[in-house]
Amino acid sequence: MRLILVRHGETALNRDGLIQGVNDHPLTGAGRDQAGAAAKALARDLPFALYASPIARAMETARIIGYSLGVPLKVVDELAEADAGELEGLSGDEMRKRYPDFVERWNLDPGNTPMPGGESLAQVQERAWTAVEGLRAEHTQDTIVAVTHNFTIQTIISSALGIPLDRCRRLKQDVGNLTRLELAAHGNFLVSLNETWHLSPARSPDARGADG
Repeated sequence: MRLILVRHGETALNRDGLIQGVNDHPLTGAGRDQAGAAAKALARDLPFALYASPIARAMETARIIGYSLGVPLKVVDELAEADAGELEGLSGDEMRKRYPDFVERWNLDPGNTPMPGGESLAQVQERAWTAVEGLRAEHTQDTIVAVTHNFTIQTIISSALGIPLDRCRRLKQDVGNLTRLELAAHGNFLVSLNETWHLSPARSPDARGADG
């Protein structure tokens, strides 16, 4: 299976560098432009099956892609972003001031440290990789486009390549980017990481904060 992971376009929380979990903030104008640019880039990958996280920013991105290319969309709940719990909407500085004990544990072991009132990366990885395995069973020889989120993508790549979760945050994921994997019986391969060639500089802000 050829798996193309698309991070959703920009929201106001992405733009402002705030933590974003399972909220339903819509895309900004720049985010909709990023989704349209992703659709143009993905035209060369047709035919493909299109899936998305149920969270509004991923759904909006996927609908733009699907409408532009005439591809029906299916929702996979397990592709949702990590639940950030009480961190939702905070800046990095606010998080460090309000939750210093969490930050200390997170820096030591992010995989097994749940966000206050939310999920750990290990929990995200387990559900997201289960979803990917289900798609692979259904689409062994097909191309799949999955529109999802920062932490979700990082944990999927980590599962595919055997990267420890304490290192997965080094796998940078800008908003609107494309990341490509090949998942085969003889092994899993990273084909590209964080493609942003299709985005103009104005459409491709750096991904900031612990957001998805």
